[in-house]
This record gives sequence, structure tokens and C-alpha cells, in this order.
Amino acid sequence: MREKIQILEKEIVSTFDIVRLTDELDKDYESLTGIAILENVPSDGILYTSFVDGKELFPKNFELLFLQSNKNVEPNKRFFNVHGFKGEGNRIEIEYKDAGTASTYPYTIRIYLKLENEKTRKGIRE
Repeated sequence: MREKIQILEKEIVSTFDIVRLTDELDKDYESLTGIAILENVPSDGILYTSFVDGKELFPKNFELLFLQSNKNVEPNKRFFNVHGFKGEGNRIEIEYKDAGTASTYPYTIRIYLKLENEKTRKGIRE
């Protein structure tokens, strides 16, 4: 199984900003299997909307706190598991709403996406 981490990032300029993060998931990977946001982003922020290829990833107004971890968590265990979402170049769209509580502005939100691939090449698993 091959894994890849893809990152979405956007600068939050001022309090209560709503920003849209969009990208195409890597076309060489079959599935989106996890999502993580580190502790440097205020935990009371909201994922206002989130979709992969038009399919809802999390409910509207999903609290960021559920997706966050800190440096004390093992790196491979920092991801919130998601299932049923194809990679393969599908579009991911997330709207993030700042809660106005960051210690400084601007700051950058980074959303880490874990992609996996079960495909084999020449009969050998990569």
C-alpha cells in the first residue's frame, strides 16, 4: 500500500474570515482515508462546508476540534479516519470559518489529507 500526504493551505487574514480551500486529489491515489489539522489553528474554528466530488465529507458547521491533534500524538495516529471517498483526481472543497480567537493574525490553516493506494504494478505491491 502506498500512502501520500497532500496539504491544503490558506492564509486567514482577519477575524471571522471565511476561506475556501480547493484542490484536486492526487490522481495516482485511489482513496482519501484521513484528515488532520494541527493544534496551531484555533480549535473553535468551523468547517462550514466540506465536499469531495460533491459528496459531503463532514456535516455543515463541523467543529474543527474533532480533527485536531498535537505534537504528543504519534504522527500516524493524528489522522481522523474517513471512508468512502475516492481520490483519483476528484475535487475537494472545504470552507473554513475563523472563530475570531487566534492569538495573532494573519495565520495559515493547513489541512493534511492522507491518500492511499491499493493498486499494484507488475504484480508487485508498492
